[in-house]
Amino acid sequence: MKKDYPETEEFFTKDNEREVGLNPLAQPQTDGKKTSVFWKKFSSVALAVGMFFTGYFVSDLQYDGELKTLKRIKEQIQTHYFEEITDDQFYGVIFDAVNNDLLDLYSGYMTPDEYQALLKEATGEWSGLGIGFRVEDEEGNKQLLIQRVSGNSPAESVGVKEGDCVIGYGMDESSMILSEDYESFVAFLKDRAKDENFLLKLRRGSEEIILEICKKTFIENYVFYRSSTSAYAFTGENGTDLTERGEPLTALDSKTAYIRLTQFNGNAATEFRLAMGKFKEEGKTNLVLDLRSNGGGYMSILQEIASYFCKGASGSSLIAVAKYRGGQRENFYADNPCYEQYFTENSKIKVLADSMTASASECLIGAMVDYGAITYEDICLSERGGIAKTYGKGIMQTTRPFSLIGNSGAMKLTTAKIYWPKSGNCIHGRGVLPEDGAKTVQESYEKDVEISLAIAKLFE
Repeated sequence: MKKDYPETEEFFTKDNEREVGLNPLAQPQTDGKKTSVFWKKFSSVALAVGMFFTGYFVSDLQYDGELKTLKRIKEQIQTHYFEEITDDQFYGVIFDAVNNDLLDLYSGYMTPDEYQALLKEATGEWSGLGIGFRVEDEEGNKQLLIQRVSGNSPAESVGVKEGDCVIGYGMDESSMILSEDYESFVAFLKDRAKDENFLLKLRRGSEEIILEICKKTFIENYVFYRSSTSAYAFTGENGTDLTERGEPLTALDSKTAYIRLTQFNGNAATEFRLAMGKFKEEGKTNLVLDLRSNGGGYMSILQEIASYFCKGASGSSLIAVAKYRGGQRENFYADNPCYEQYFTENSKIKVLADSMTASASECLIGAMVDYGAITYEDICLSERGGIAKTYGKGIMQTTRPFSLIGNSGAMKLTTAKIYWPKSGNCIHGRGVLPEDGAKTVQESYEKDVEISLAIAKLFE
């Protein structure tokens, strides 16, 4: 959108918010967040890097001047410094500097364990609770406000809801730790084994409730379908069973369906296709597409989902352009545009977004605008912390392993800027704003209140 590998929660950080993370892989992607944990876990590769720098298998003559100097610095420190400095400590500081000071927010080194875990997560498989937080309020006070509950997750199964605040946790009520500090909660989670039950104390509105929960491995559901009379989600061991689940959305009229897409990851493209099948089966002609808190994901999934919104297109249709250093250009296409199979000339498509709508989500919005499926007036921005906008991430990352054989570390680097297909617009650093014509609605975590207010504004 993330875990302490392989079994505990991990979160990607942006400003003061932490969410269930997205999944970098060895292909172009447009994810919207970066994990703070990356910069703290270098011990598992320190020996390998130490072997590289100290030259167990290469001649000192093969180093450039800076690497020779680095080797000598390390030797002097480890021989003569008054306190022992281990390889882990020495190279950890160097990796910290590379990741935190040299590279941008979205780039960094991944250990072999991290990279393998992310490869696994690319399938949509997670291990943990399936919740993401905003960790500070507008005044900077600590909080554990749940902004996202992953579909088909342990949290969803026991009834955790977006808008709940974690105010305590413990093995039983008598040992409950009353805290809203994120780091303390993560430390508690790290000590919990998979399938080990513990208690969460939540504040929900004016009520306080206690739920029993445990960490599990699960396949996340990324697509939710609702109409005025039905509700569906993807459940089951593989997260592929379209199941009647949830409650209808009464704010919709009989011609309109609602689809929430939470990430461009895992089985999202297949889930979206099946949801659009339900849309057609129920005879709907209008769609509300909810991209709130969707931080992005993979270009391949974006290409498939964009095919539903290339209005008037036939054949392979450009949906995004990546421009690399040196002027190289890469085009991304929707191979089978199918707008007319689902929508009529009079269909209305509306989009919900917020400040966590980033990257691939913004790219999809760009394709929808450029192909005329929507205008800016068809977008409603939910205020978050008093700000109404999308995130503004118009850059793409590529992750490459150091080796295709064995358990390798990898480097994730920002490699290109992303431009909309027809207008050539790049929203990086800006996002979609109210001044573009988008409508706005105030933040609310009451059941369906925010969605209902947005629908009323968009269809007025």
